[in-house]
This record gives sequence, structure tokens and C-alpha cells, in this order.
Amino acid sequence: MTSRYFRAGAGTVIYNQHGEIAIFKRAQHPVGVWELQQGGIDPIEHPEEAMWRELAEEIGLTEADLTLTSEMPSWTVYQNKDAAELLTDILGQAHRWFFLQLKPEVTIDISRATEDAVSDFCWTSFDDLIQRTGAHKQHVYQTLKEYFSTHVQKPLA
Repeated sequence: MTSRYFRAGAGTVIYNQHGEIAIFKRAQHPVGVWELQQGGIDPIEHPEEAMWRELAEEIGLTEADLTLTSEMPSWTVYQNKDAAELLTDILGQAHRWFFLQLKPEVTIDISRATEDAVSDFCWTSFDDLIQRTGAHKQHVYQTLKEYFSTHVQKPLA
């Protein structure tokens, strides 16, 4: 029997000059799963390297399009919905999160992505994202919201 584990990943909170965050609709989920951009970390890959690779693959953004403003100092973990009943060794995911400001002259164009992981995106608030996501991820997004509001987002003048 193989061991069950939490898959390591890198996630991003992409935000604009108005403090809105970009959320993405997963293409492989027909029911409309909206979430922050995230992807797996390959063996012997640093989380920041994985983050830049996943951004290009899933969304079509590069380092030239964004400013890395902060890295969450700790990992977040969530268990997959109904992980106990799923026929997989992956119990859930552990992520390292990065906060990235989209440069004002850049627009998100998911057609530039090299993979078909995302079918749509929109700008919204953390509160809206938390309402849209499954209960198994809400605590992660709440933690990111708190970090964003206290360590990343500049107060509006």
C-alpha cells in the first residue's frame, strides 16, 4: 500500500492597483470552480520557480507582467473535499503563496497560456472569492485575505 500525502504547490494572489484580486475558473471543472491561481511544484523545483512556470502555463503571464510584492511566510494546507472517499493517494494540497501586483499597462489574456487549465477569469474581492469557493478551501483564502490586508495592500489615500 502506498502512503497518502499532501501535494506541494505554489499559489498566487494577483492583484491590481485598485486592490482587486484575479480569480480563475478551472477548465476541467464544468460546475464552475473559481479559485486563485495555483499549481504543483516539480521535484527539485523551488516554490518561486514553480510559481513563475505555472503562471506562464496556466494564465500566460510572465515575470515582466508582474511585480512580486510579498511571499506568505508559512505554508497553507487544505484537505481535498471528501478526501477519505476518493480513490487517490493525494489527501490535499500544501501551498506556498506569492502576492503579485499586475503592472498597470498589462492585461490578463488567458489565450497566451501554454496549457488549457483556465477557461475564464474575473477581478473581485477576497470576500467574494470566499463565498464562491468550497468549504475545504475557505480557511486558506481567509488566511490569505488577512495577510494581504495587513502586509501587502497599500491603504487607499
